[in-house]
Amino acid sequence: MGLRTPLLASGRWVRNPFFPVLALALLLRAGWALAVPVAPVSDSYAYNLLARNLASGTGYCFVPGVPTAYWPVGTPFVYSLFYRVFGLSYTPVVIFNIVLSLATIWLVMRLAERWFDRRVAAIAGYLFALWPVQIEFTTVLASELIFNFLMVALLVVWEGPRADRSGNLWDHFWIRSILIGLLAAAACYVRPVGLLLPAILYAFSINRERRYAAPIAGAAISFLVMFLAIAPWSLRNTRAFGHFELISTNAGPNLWMGNNPGGAGGTVDLPPDSLRMPEAERDVYLGNRAKAYIRAYPGRFVLRTLKKVVLLHDHETIGVHWNLSALEGIYGTRAVWMLKLKSDVYWWAVLLLGMAGVSTLAIQRGAAAILTSPPIVLWAYFTALHAVIVVQDRYHFPCLPFIGMLAAVALCAAWQKLVACRARRAA
Repeated sequence: MGLRTPLLASGRWVRNPFFPVLALALLLRAGWALAVPVAPVSDSYAYNLLARNLASGTGYCFVPGVPTAYWPVGTPFVYSLFYRVFGLSYTPVVIFNIVLSLATIWLVMRLAERWFDRRVAAIAGYLFALWPVQIEFTTVLASELIFNFLMVALLVVWEGPRADRSGNLWDHFWIRSILIGLLAAAACYVRPVGLLLPAILYAFSINRERRYAAPIAGAAISFLVMFLAIAPWSLRNTRAFGHFELISTNAGPNLWMGNNPGGAGGTVDLPPDSLRMPEAERDVYLGNRAKAYIRAYPGRFVLRTLKKVVLLHDHETIGVHWNLSALEGIYGTRAVWMLKLKSDVYWWAVLLLGMAGVSTLAIQRGAAAILTSPPIVLWAYFTALHAVIVVQDRYHFPCLPFIGMLAAVALCAAWQKLVACRARRAA
């Protein structure tokens, strides 16, 4: 699967890029943490409240005695651990976010080196270290950093060296399958969009290995482990709400927000009649309304889904928005506007480079690369999933590792062309 391009320039940053990339990432994130205090808003406020209630023993609820599952439990549970150990302080959470971000960058570089080469890994690492939204989420209580770490960790486990006979623990078929199931379950506890990841990965395995028995058996083991790990929470939800709820009760509302007569595909306020319902009933009710609308207007659904693909990628200011109250209070509205512009410009540049990276792979490997390259397929998976349901700029967050790698591929290809052109002129 590797795009083994020659290393046309020497230098320590290419031979061993991991330390300087992580050092730069640490410096930028620590600087942001010192300059911007945590001030939870929107989903961050909800995660914070749920985590505090879990830490205090009140249970997973907004109001004592009224259980909830509207947000997946994974993120509040993780933050609640810090509150239980260190008290109601944001400092341990910020440190955790920094460590999580650095670990994610390291894993992304490992994947990029495996799928392409070390030069691509180095550039992808620097892109991530400098990425504004990744830095801005240092002081945000949210699911995005946790999910991305679990996702890339899952991919690294799946990509463990298969031919190595050194006895590496995850090289064993059973161990790898179980680890994939556990990591997939953990990711689903944070964001249920990870439910199909094992199926996608084992489909890649079938295509690579040209055999069926082992990948299908591995997928079966991984899914069994995943659902066994999720089952206790599903049982809790079934007891709490009177009917089966796998992980969360926001699937129906999200589907309705993205598919209703008055919406444009993004998040909107829920209809007033649904707000009086218990959340589990609202989940079913709004889900049924959305499905009825889709069945009644399939043409609109298709066109709106295509529109949502664009809306999902048209800007990236959620990191500034979720730090808004702290930023405005300290630095003023002009600074906020400048940060949003910086975030968007960086995002548009990397997005265009990522699209160029897709074209580069198609040219170098053939059009089939679009269907067999993990970063392209996984970018398409998360895009299609949210385009069918509902979009916000933060919902493209799981795509960032893959867009960053593909952007690095495009930059490497451009550099090689430049060096080759200079060589021809010199000759």
